[in-house]
Amino acid sequence: MKKYFKIGVPDQVIVIGLVCGLFYNCSSFNKIYSENDIVYSTKRFELKYDYKDRDRRTPIYFFTQSIVKEINQNNEVSYSAYDVLFLTSSSFNLDEKVILIIDNTPYPMVIDKIELENVRTISENTTDIPTSDSATVSVTTGYSENNRKITRFRYKIPVSTIMKIKEADQLFLRYYSGPSMITIKPKKKSIHKLKELIDIE
Repeated sequence: MKKYFKIGVPDQVIVIGLVCGLFYNCSSFNKIYSENDIVYSTKRFELKYDYKDRDRRTPIYFFTQSIVKEINQNNEVSYSAYDVLFLTSSSFNLDEKVILIIDNTPYPMVIDKIELENVRTISENTTDIPTSDSATVSVTTGYSENNRKITRFRYKIPVSTIMKIKEADQLFLRYYSGPSMITIKPKKKSIHKLKELIDIE
């Protein structure tokens, strides 16, 4: 027999707030991590942030970008970007181009690598049916299928472009999928952390 407990609205708000706060504090997004790479004799700094698109007119619904800053023994600095875009299954493949738009000026990036992946997940739908002895039985009522396309880009961001970002008031990323124009608008906190990454020595 299943027992149910009612939780009042104030309690629900507190619980949801605690869960969200715990998830936010444990998240690896918008944090800068540093480590030494003994293989290439470099010092690495990595920043990762995410973006969720709620515009139903575009095929994208989730995006992450990792930016790795490396400093070698000669104090030479390089920046590499790793973009991951999650698209709907019916979308066109992304064009092999990434454009950074810095204060309304486009800067096309040179793509080093692109990866395409189709992901299919199936989940079981169930419902609880009461029995004669007041217990309940969980019964499978069907299955839900979720398909998505994942595209990964890797490219280097020239130091000259990085300096533009450092002084910028606005930063967007642009992608194209068939007739759809996808614009990623990083949150202010993400841009602030990116500028913090640039200043690290």
